[in-house]
Amino acid sequence: MNYEELLFEAKDGVATITLNRPKALNALTRKMRSELLDALNHAAEDEEIRALILTGSGKGFCVGQDVKEMSEDYAKEGPELGKLVESEYIPLVKALRSMPKPTIALVNGVAVGGGMAFPLACDFRVITEKASMTPVFVNVGIAPDTGVSFLLGRAIGHAQAIELCMLGKSLTPEDQVKAGLASEIYPTAEEAADAARELAAHLANGPTQSYASIRQLFDKAAASTLEETLAYERDVQDKLAHTEDHQEAVSAFLEKRKPTFLGK
Repeated sequence: MNYEELLFEAKDGVATITLNRPKALNALTRKMRSELLDALNHAAEDEEIRALILTGSGKGFCVGQDVKEMSEDYAKEGPELGKLVESEYIPLVKALRSMPKPTIALVNGVAVGGGMAFPLACDFRVITEKASMTPVFVNVGIAPDTGVSFLLGRAIGHAQAIELCMLGKSLTPEDQVKAGLASEIYPTAEEAADAARELAAHLANGPTQSYASIRQLFDKAAASTLEETLAYERDVQDKLAHTEDHQEAVSAFLEKRKPTFLGK
């Protein structure tokens, strides 16, 4: 697939989407947002793709909205920021959170503002020692969007998320590991990329529908009562019990062999 502001590669069941405006630290233009949504939808629909890596080229992961483009829009239409968020940012975070296969953010540099929503929305974060996350919204007189308030609060806790957002402070790589957002800090981008590919390869050979259901269960549980969660777990288990992967796992156990999952 050919895009102007991002790269898309699919190999061995793993799709890699790379935000590709390195000179602008991958600031999000209208074109990039449109291309990213298209790439995410393609990854979701392609049955050959069973894991996804999202990353950025150059020294940054993503610094959020391209301010120059935003100022031009303001000059033409006024500060209709809610309309922009509704039409172009919300679909992106929804696409990541509903992705029917596991997602990995390979964070090689700064993730700022709306740009930090993407690593938070992914299932895994593989980070380098230069990977910081900063909710800079308050520095320009606005508040978090693109799901940052939901995702950050659940990831690091309500009080710390409030402090971070009100003061515009950064989550260092060490902070991210301490909070459980990442499990390890890699010294170089190359080592982090190798780790992300190894993780993606493992996930691409696993029970894909189970992975998606695990994410859905935890999202559901975050806003549900125990009784509601128990019922949802029951329904999910009933659905997964009918998948080919579950049947294969049962057969493999009885036959004392390793299961071969097909993501079906």
